[in-house]
Amino acid sequence: MYRAYHALPELTNSEWQNINAIYGFFRMMFKLLQNRPDNFVIAWDSPVKTIRHIEFKDYKANRPEISDNFKWQIWQIKALVKNVNVPFLEVPWYEADDIIHTIVERGKVKLENYLFTIVSSDKDLKQMLDDKCIFMDWMKSLIIKREDFIQENWFEPKYILDYLSLIGDASDNVPGVKWVGKKTAQDLVIKYGDLENMYANIDQIWWSVKEKLLADKEIVYKSKKLISLYDVPGLENYDINDFKINFNYDKFKDILVTQHGFKSMEKPLDELRKSYQAWQQFGLF
Repeated sequence: MYRAYHALPELTNSEWQNINAIYGFFRMMFKLLQNRPDNFVIAWDSPVKTIRHIEFKDYKANRPEISDNFKWQIWQIKALVKNVNVPFLEVPWYEADDIIHTIVERGKVKLENYLFTIVSSDKDLKQMLDDKCIFMDWMKSLIIKREDFIQENWFEPKYILDYLSLIGDASDNVPGVKWVGKKTAQDLVIKYGDLENMYANIDQIWWSVKEKLLADKEIVYKSKKLISLYDVPGLENYDINDFKINFNYDKFKDILVTQHGFKSMEKPLDELRKSYQAWQQFGLF
């Protein structure tokens, strides 16, 4: 929603209400669904403050206030998603990343022959990359697999949290180790893996970096705790069939095309309906 809101020029409906985020969000969703996934679910962030805000009062404190125009569109998008039977999950106190983490990691264990695709731009989610999970950055038209990640970073995806803990994450106001940049952090992770092993071998690390690590040891562990992903209670034994595509296409079309005036969405919606109906019919034989 945020990307759609800022990427598109201002659009208004007949009542002069801003609708660019609504338009962009559903255009993105329809394009994703052209790949005809068997299952699909949207993860929303908690509507209230999260566990991380309790742990660290400055968490995401540097983010600008959301405008009223954008807030209204968020409500509209969420209501529309619910009304037309798009699968979604939202759990108070937990972020969308936690929901995604729980769904994917539990699914890897209990579901055979499933490939999970995480659609996000969040770096910390890349820790889940393996033979059962790939990563899609829709805005950059990138598909990232485990081997792509290793080729770029020279360490396994599971160590991305250790790397981010060292350099910090400005977007979430998460501190890292002062004066340790990306190259130094990468070298440390390549050689030692996780933070625990770095500090276990602290005397082997060159003195200038060693001093920085020791000075900010408490901070770097707190940073790792902040960006570590939680298992969300209640989602451990989810039913994958709850995430089947079963939209109310008529209501979808009425709201998007008739009410909001998105005439260009009529054809993609019709094509999506035909695609899934044909696929479901094919599955009967």
